[in-house]
Amino acid sequence: MNNTTDNPILSINDLCFQAGKKKILDHIDIRFKRGETVLIAGINGAGKSSLLRCIAGVYLPDSGNITFDKNVSKKKIGFISDKMSLFENYTLEEGIRFHCRVYGIENFDDSLLKRLNIKMTQKIKDLSNGERAIYHLSLLISQKPEILLIDEIIHIIDPYLRELFLESLIELIEEYNTTIIMINHTFSEMGRLPERVMIMETGSFILDEKVEALTDKVKKIVTDKELDGSFPVLFEKRSPVYNEYYIYPYKKGMESKSNFEFQDIELSEIIKSFIGGYYAKKRN
Repeated sequence: MNNTTDNPILSINDLCFQAGKKKILDHIDIRFKRGETVLIAGINGAGKSSLLRCIAGVYLPDSGNITFDKNVSKKKIGFISDKMSLFENYTLEEGIRFHCRVYGIENFDDSLLKRLNIKMTQKIKDLSNGERAIYHLSLLISQKPEILLIDEIIHIIDPYLRELFLESLIELIEEYNTTIIMINHTFSEMGRLPERVMIMETGSFILDEKVEALTDKVKKIVTDKELDGSFPVLFEKRSPVYNEYYIYPYKKGMESKSNFEFQDIELSEIIKSFIGGYYAKKRN
């Protein structure tokens, strides 16, 4: 796996974490560079959320180290949990005042919240999931974050607010060179954002690739014929009419050794093929 970067903003070394007797994270070694956007995917229970919680300081690992660049202040690290726990009985205005006091923020930018057309006297607990996500993001943007951790919330937001959320992330990257590490299940809408994809299985990473390199390495064959064992099949989908074979790693020259057409596929389909391949291995 490609897990090295020059001058990382965040380094994780030999990280292990258990919940009771269950091993959740198993000797994780990864690096993240400043300004990159990373999508972490994988099956439910692979350890994705636990990893983000360890980075955010919510969970204490059993062993290993999490090291930030010496110039990164803890006040510049933001975390949006899938729980989105905030100050439930505060009004939006009270929550903003509290957040600004804790993080020493003098001027809060409420331009994102104005697009929701909600009253600042409304209580946080009465916000919808989408409104809560935008509110939480607004608080974190006010910190001018250097690292932003986002845990599986985008798929619960309606399409309008999801687009607003993603646009805000792009602006963060452009304005503050923020490193964004996100877990997400709606891959089809994420294709334009991540530049690096990491896939987890049972507490460790099985894939760490730049998006451009990954799309070159995974191809699809659609045929009514059976493939022989010479092809590296990651995952296959069968139907009475034709079969779909996902090839990884694809190498140039495979076409010349067969009569099959190797199709390019989108990032969302690539990630699904890795996850589907995991479940196929379990069945076998």
